[in-house]
This record gives sequence, structure tokens and C-alpha cells, in this order.
Amino acid sequence: MPDEMKTAEVKPVERRPARERKPEISNPVANPYGALLEGNQQAFTRWLQGMFGVFQEISRFTQARMQEDMAAWSALTSCRTPEEAMECQRRFAAKAAEQFSEEMNRLSQLMMKMAVPTLPPPRQ
Repeated sequence: MPDEMKTAEVKPVERRPARERKPEISNPVANPYGALLEGNQQAFTRWLQGMFGVFQEISRFTQARMQEDMAAWSALTSCRTPEEAMECQRRFAAKAAEQFSEEMNRLSQLMMKMAVPTLPPPRQ
């Protein structure tokens, strides 16, 4: 029998279940949407984390303001004269304005951090 006619030894092909096989992408041009999808997922994750931080800050501030408002009402009820009530109201309004200003600053910093995550936080 000539050499060409001899049967070659066939090695068995390793078969793995489909869940263990990984798709092989050798050419990035063949799957141009993979990198785009991954980038979008990362951006969406950063956005969700940023919005969660913003909502937590708003919740914290709202709770603190409600406590301050309740304290102000209690203080107003203890006033004996209209002058005392006006002074109490003035102090309350000044403190509230200061707290709202600080909160707007915090929220704007959170929004900037979310918009540009690569920049270092501003110095204080």
C-alpha cells in the first residue's frame, strides 16, 4: 500500500460545553461595536453612581432642613413679644440661606465630578 493511502492518525478534537467556550475576536474591525458598547456601559455606570450620590446628598440635606424647620417653629412658639419673634425669624432665615448656599455648592461639585470624572476635586 502506498504511503498516500495510509490512514493518518486523527487526534480527537476537544469539545467543551458552549458556556465554557469564549468567542474569539482576532480582528477589532470585525466587531466595531464591542468597544463602543463597553465604553457606554462604563459611562452609564459612572452616571448612575453619580446620580446616586446626588440623590443621597439631597436626601441628607432635606432631612437636616426639616429638623432645622421644626427647631425654628419650636423657638418661635417660645417667643413672648413680636420683636423676639421677628429676631428669631431673622436668625432662622439667615441660617437657612447660608445652608442652602452651601448645599448648592456641594451639589454643583457632585455634578461636576460626575460630568468630568478624571479631574481631581477642587481644593478647599
